[in-house]
Amino acid sequence: MTRRDILEVFHEPFGDAFYFGPEKISPAHLRWPAGKIEKSGRIHYTYDHVLQGVLHAMKVIPFQSESLRGSYDNVFQEPSKRVLIKDMAYHIIAPIHSIGVKPRSLQHLFAKDDAPNPTLFPTTILQKFQVVFLIRKPSSSIPSLYRCFIPPLSDQTDEHLLDPTELGYREMRILLDHLYPSAGQSLDAPLTKSDRGDEPLLIDADDFLAQPDTTIRSLCTALSIRYSPSMLHWDSPDDHAYASSLFEKYAGYHQDALNSTGLYSKPAPAQGPRMRSRQEEDQEWRSKYGDDAARMIREVVDQCQEDYEYLKQFRYSP
Repeated sequence: MTRRDILEVFHEPFGDAFYFGPEKISPAHLRWPAGKIEKSGRIHYTYDHVLQGVLHAMKVIPFQSESLRGSYDNVFQEPSKRVLIKDMAYHIIAPIHSIGVKPRSLQHLFAKDDAPNPTLFPTTILQKFQVVFLIRKPSSSIPSLYRCFIPPLSDQTDEHLLDPTELGYREMRILLDHLYPSAGQSLDAPLTKSDRGDEPLLIDADDFLAQPDTTIRSLCTALSIRYSPSMLHWDSPDDHAYASSLFEKYAGYHQDALNSTGLYSKPAPAQGPRMRSRQEEDQEWRSKYGDDAARMIREVVDQCQEDYEYLKQFRYSP
């Protein structure tokens, strides 16, 4: 987001269709207060509507409707920019609660001879994107997410339930296996530049935070994006105003990011203080959230752990 001179950013665009549009897949709206979808301004966002906006920004297609121009006009000012999409795998691979769903608006994109794939899109669309996977260990991500469902953050998110079917580990694993069928079931060590080849580009958050500058430099090289140290700092009013505009539709979920000013290295678990035991984690969660919440968090963490460990095999080492 700090390189607005060369990158056009879409923040979870397919979440608009997944949560708010007429083809919404998530049941979250059943828990939301009345009028939240209407107030979002995305009640008409079908999957095809969102996809058209993204593909047009990528210079793949022209405008196909005036409503599309009105929805995305602000991102089409600089034709020379690269497009960066941050999104969730479960927005494009139906979660367990909706396996088999097929948004009607996308069906015109499929040819009769298209091979089946686990996403909502035909392979011809998937091939237009270069995917980078970002993972975080469940014992860190789940407690952090849980905070969004209790006061004071729940007053902004309008959510009070952590849905274990909408966390993304399962869907990320499915997407990785589909895009990289020859990646193998196991790797003995992180991939390095010399042996990476046609392998997934996957970043583990612990590795990233231990070496943010090195990781971003290597990632930019892999993606042919011009690196700048400014990518690691966002302490200007313009930076925060821009981030706030992108995060507004998911109020409450990005407070830590909005309150930060940059990425600074901190030791990975293996390099810093000893890793906490399972009992220490449980005790921390009980002290912060109570016995019932701690038990629920542990159950969800354990549910995600196998997929996380599988994905971690492919982590990128600069």
